[in-house]
Order: sequence, then C-alpha cells, then structure tokens
Amino acid sequence: MSSNLADDKAPAVEKKLSDKEARKAARLAEEKARAEEKAALVEKYKDMFGAAPMVQSTTYKSRRYVPVADLSHPELRDKTVLIRARVSTTRKKGKVAFMVLRDGGDSVQAMVAVEGDVPKEMIDFIGQIPSESVVDVEATVCEAEKPITSTSHSTIELKMKKIHTVTESLRTLPFTLEDASRRESDDGAKVNFDTRLNSRWMDLRTPASGAIFRLQSCVCHYFRQFLIDNDFCEIHSPKIINAPSEGGANVFKLEYFNRFAYLAQSPQLYKQMVLQGDVPRVFEVGPVFRSENSNTHRHLTEFVGLDVEMRISEHYYEVLDVAEGLFNYIFEHLATHTRELEDVCQQYPFEHLVWRLTPEKVNELGVGVISEDVEPTDKYEARVHDMESRMLRINYVHCIDLLNTVLEEKMAPTDDINTTNEKLLGALVKERYGTDFFISDRFPSSARPFYTMECKDDARFTNSYDIFMRGEEISSGAQRIHDPDLLLARAKMLNVDLTPIKEYVDSFRLGAWPHGGFGIGLERVVMLYLGLSNVRLASLFPRDPQRTTP
Repeated sequence: MSSNLADDKAPAVEKKLSDKEARKAARLAEEKARAEEKAALVEKYKDMFGAAPMVQSTTYKSRRYVPVADLSHPELRDKTVLIRARVSTTRKKGKVAFMVLRDGGDSVQAMVAVEGDVPKEMIDFIGQIPSESVVDVEATVCEAEKPITSTSHSTIELKMKKIHTVTESLRTLPFTLEDASRRESDDGAKVNFDTRLNSRWMDLRTPASGAIFRLQSCVCHYFRQFLIDNDFCEIHSPKIINAPSEGGANVFKLEYFNRFAYLAQSPQLYKQMVLQGDVPRVFEVGPVFRSENSNTHRHLTEFVGLDVEMRISEHYYEVLDVAEGLFNYIFEHLATHTRELEDVCQQYPFEHLVWRLTPEKVNELGVGVISEDVEPTDKYEARVHDMESRMLRINYVHCIDLLNTVLEEKMAPTDDINTTNEKLLGALVKERYGTDFFISDRFPSSARPFYTMECKDDARFTNSYDIFMRGEEISSGAQRIHDPDLLLARAKMLNVDLTPIKEYVDSFRLGAWPHGGFGIGLERVVMLYLGLSNVRLASLFPRDPQRTTP
C-alpha cells in the first residue's frame, strides 16, 4: 500500500521540477533575448552613443576638442563642436534629456530630444550615466531660449548629436559637490572637513577649492617673476641634513643608512652659504618640515616655504624694501584674478585685503616717509618707505605700546607677543592705520635664532622683522651675523652647539658678505589673503600631527 503511494507522488514531484526548470529556462531565454537585443542596439547606435574605447594612446591629435571655456565664442554659434567634460547632473523627462557638463569652473547645458534620427534609447542611455563621469559630446552650439542660471555659459546650450562615456564614476559618491560647496551659514547638509580631505580629489572639483589652488599657483608665479626680474637666482637646497638646521628641537629625525639624519626646518643655512659663493641674491620655493605637535588652524608639519636671501650694503631696510615690493607685486596681480576671487568668496566670504595706507592716513597721523627723510610725528613712530607703496612699518616696542593701550596686564618691551595678542595687534593696527598688512621690526634677542644680528644701539633687540596679515605672522626675517667669531659667541650664549654645522661657520671665514633675508609660508599667505579660517583649506594634501594621508 505504501509502495503505491510513493509511486503516485513521484510523477507529481517530477512535474513540479519540470515546471520549475521550464520557468527558469524561459527566464534565461528572455534574458538572453534582451541581452541580444541590447547588443544589437549598442551595435546599431554605437556611433551615436555608448562607451568610448579606452584611451590607450592609439591615436594622436586625430580629433579636435573645444574647451568648455571657449563655447561662448561668437564664431562657434551654430557650429558642431566636440567637447570632453564631466557630467554634473542628468535629467530625463519623457523623450527629452538634459545634462549639465563642466570642466573646471566652466559649465554648459546640453540637451537632446527624440526626433529624426535620435532614438529613445539615446535618452535612456543619458539618463543612466552616473554624475561625475567623463564624456565626449558632439553637439551644435545654439542660442539658449532663455538665460540658463545654473551654468557659467548662460546664453548658449548644446544640442547633442553624439555622446560616449570615456570613464564612468561610481554611483555612490563620498559627498555631493552641492553639499561641499555650501557656506557654513547656509541651510542644508554640509560635508565634514575630514571627509573632504579624505577625498581631496573630489573636493577640488568645488569652485572654491579649485580657485584657491589656482590662486596659490599665482602666488608662486608672481613670487618668482618679481624676484627674477630683480636679479635673484633660484636655488634648490637639500632637505636631508646632518643636524637640526636652526639648533632647535622641532625637527623630524630619520634613519639614514647607518646613522641618523634630519628633515630641514628651512633652507636658511644654505641660503647664507650660497651668498658667500658670490651669488648676490637668491630665492627658493620648496618644502619645509616642522615637528611641532600643534593642532591649530594655522600650523602644518609640512608646508611650502618661499625663501629669500640677499646681500645688503648698509641696513636691513634694504631687505624690507625688497619684501614690500614683492608683496605689493603679488597682491596687485592677485587682485586681477576676479573670477577666482569671486569663486572663493561665494563659499568663504571675505573682505578684500588692504595692504597700503591711504595718503590721507599718512598725513593725518604723521607717518614717517623713509625715502623722503620725513621723520614720523605719529605717536607710535610708524613709517612707510615711500608715498607710492605706503606699506606700514612699526617698531616692535611701539607694537607693545599699542597693545598696552587695551591690555589690563601690561607687557614689557622685551616680552613675546603671543598668538592671541598678535590677533589683537592686527585689529588695533587696522583700526588706527586702516591696513591689514604691516611689518614689525627690531624684535627682542630672546625671540630670535642664534644667527640674528643684534642692534648696535641696544643688544636687547635685533635687526629682525616679522610681516603680518590680518593679525597673523606670514613671514620672519633678519639681518644675519656674517662674522664667524660673533656667530660663535652668540651660539655659545644661547647654548647652541655649532659643531655639527661647522661648514656653515666656515663659509664666513673666507671673506663674508653682509646679508639678510626672510622666509614666507605659502599656505599661510593664501589663507590670510583669502580670509580662510583654516590653513588646511590652502594646503593641497595637508600634513599635520593627525594626518599623513592621502
């Protein structure tokens, strides 16, 4: 009896299995048919849309691409162009597709509709292209029916004929450019700063970040241009050195074969030695390393140093004259980059830098004019070199006097001005003199390195100077000691062992030129010129005590 029941169930199980297999086979056949249909469509329309062959250097200049920035040129109106751009957004609506394409800070709207030879499949293809992909588009440049406010080219749009993906982006992005471009004060989602730095290549696509680094490039360019035009020679000093270059402890120590070496804190000693090789004026653009565990808005463990050193005939003012001319040149030229400045200001609003006194302020306060031998009657004995540059110089002691007008706990003339009081000093200078930029000179000996020349009239002070922007130091410099005996005596007084850098001292024993110079932090200049809140915004891939990636 039980055997007959088992026999009865067997055909039912077989029938269920055969039905399941049949459904699976049908599904596979359907999928195969769809794939074949899709392959046929891809083949049919491959010249119109699809994936472009991978760029592997098989052709050279076989196609002429028009930069997105040039699309508004009148001669391109109603012409067919080929562009390569990044996809910002896509929008598909029925038989029409729209895209915003961009390259750097330039963007344009492109559209296509199902008509004539344009199939619906092209609309579908465009609709599934991930944002941030790179595409080649062949299109006609047409006048826009009405201004397009979401793109930099507001009066034109592209009527697409062909589109091919060069590379596709992942569909899930680390963040959206819209979120990363918002002001701190705006509503809506914002992107954590560390998240942005972790995907810096994505962050650089925002208008503000891209503009910051174009402006940083300009600072370097104008720095070089001014100095070369003024007979300076660019040098490149070593960054792996035998001993701490400034006698300090804030250096990175590394294993160097069977001994230890250090990363240079600055090119200071090498600049001076090169001058004694009868190269009268030198400058360098290069990395600087500081082993300082400072997690502040303005400190980095690696940054770009802009260094200058030159002979002087009589006075360190000769160096200050060059420094003022240099900064005036940089600032005047940066001010012409209106588009980049506007891009930064859209996300990081700032007041444009004021680096000169007005003629009225010079006369009103009795500011001295060095080139005209006009002594100051100003209460703080402020000076400018000449009435053309009008860049402020104030003695360190008078900076202390200015601070003491508002400080409850008064400072002595040789006290160090800390970071908080630097900001306060900047505000007081702006209030009194109307400038964001000034030079303070004759710093106390206790605050300067061993190689700094002392003031002849008062050994408590030195022939040194700092340059300030918006209440923060951007540059430090001095007349250097060029007499080897005085250098040794100064080092001994400060307990600095010069044995490891004997060659540096020796470079002054064969007839030494009097000289001075200064060093500038590139990222800090950019940060303060643009009024940014954090130096990391002006550092491409910042290094600080917490970050060594990416």
